[in-house]
Amino acid sequence: MPKRAQATSQPTRSDAVPRVRASAALIEEIYSAALRPDGWQRLTEVLSQQLSNAAVLLVLNFPETGRHEFHSVGLDPSYLPRLAETIVEALPYSIRHFQSAMDRFVLLGDFYPGIELAGTGLYKSWMRPQGLPPLWPLGHTLCIHGELPAGGLSIFRQRQGDPPFGPADVAFCDELVPHLSRAVTFYATLEGVQRERLALGEVLERLPTGVILLDAQRRPVISNGSADRIVGQGDGFGISPSGPYAHDARENARLQELIADALEAEAGREIEATRFLSVSRPSGRRSYPLMVTRLLSPPPGSTTRDAVMALFISDPDAGPISATEGLETLYSLTRAEAEIVRLLSEGYSLEEAATRRGVTLNTARSHLKHVFAKTNTNRQGELVRLVLTGVGSIRNR
Repeated sequence: MPKRAQATSQPTRSDAVPRVRASAALIEEIYSAALRPDGWQRLTEVLSQQLSNAAVLLVLNFPETGRHEFHSVGLDPSYLPRLAETIVEALPYSIRHFQSAMDRFVLLGDFYPGIELAGTGLYKSWMRPQGLPPLWPLGHTLCIHGELPAGGLSIFRQRQGDPPFGPADVAFCDELVPHLSRAVTFYATLEGVQRERLALGEVLERLPTGVILLDAQRRPVISNGSADRIVGQGDGFGISPSGPYAHDARENARLQELIADALEAEAGREIEATRFLSVSRPSGRRSYPLMVTRLLSPPPGSTTRDAVMALFISDPDAGPISATEGLETLYSLTRAEAEIVRLLSEGYSLEEAATRRGVTLNTARSHLKHVFAKTNTNRQGELVRLVLTGVGSIRNR
């Protein structure tokens, strides 16, 4: 009998195998979540299933932006943001407790051997309203920011009558700790990179100059909105899957030559390979000024899809992008003065601007004189250059 009792009290091989497999499945979910925002919710669901349908809360905080992510199973969403604050207020909890849970999962009750959970504010104000039993949860601190966790994983028994978490549950969760740490760190880094790319993309879209990045096979990698508008006009310049081209045969031959020169530029002498070309337009409108330049040598490991050169192109007849209100603010102009400046910047003569405004030429000259004084310019060409090269030319999407 003692021998039989000892045998039944030990986990059998069939009992242990699912635990190992569950851990492997969770590890796979963890690294999948590092690459996909929706993967974290999937992770909480799988973890819940493997711990007998426990209630799970995963919190990811990003101090740089103040953004928070809450992923949960079996909990009321309205209670999720209050957990950390409730623990700090309801229990004698300190930064040392958070730190001690950074490299392992802990049973929260182990910090308070003399305290009954049912009598705490944590249970009364947070757990009981959600129908959770008075059993201490498991917790793991993903990282620390200031004096509060910047990320954490909390696991609660969900149903009345469930057994408390035991050493086997803690050991099972501890297998996930190093993987969670790596995945969260990677996810935060990836988010930062994506945020930078979005910001850079926004800047590119606002530039009045067209920007086209090409790879080593001359294929377009990125183009901004200004470039797309120029290409969309079909007026002397275009982009095919094999690269940019000019409609005029001679100009196209020269363009391809400039691109070839940029591709062959020696490392450290990329800027010297910058070349310029004027691309004529069948419509008779002013030619596109175009510049081809080699980008600085990419780091080792770059693929042929990486951008290695940039093409800048602008439309002189597109006019300034500034709204009149922008010109008023930048140069302290009146509405009438700003309208004259806008028309001059779009290529109209002062006489034409006066006609379009419905004022006399003398009135337009008076406006222009005041504008010269306010912008510290002396000639019409100087004024137009100031407007076209200033921040007022940046698109306001």
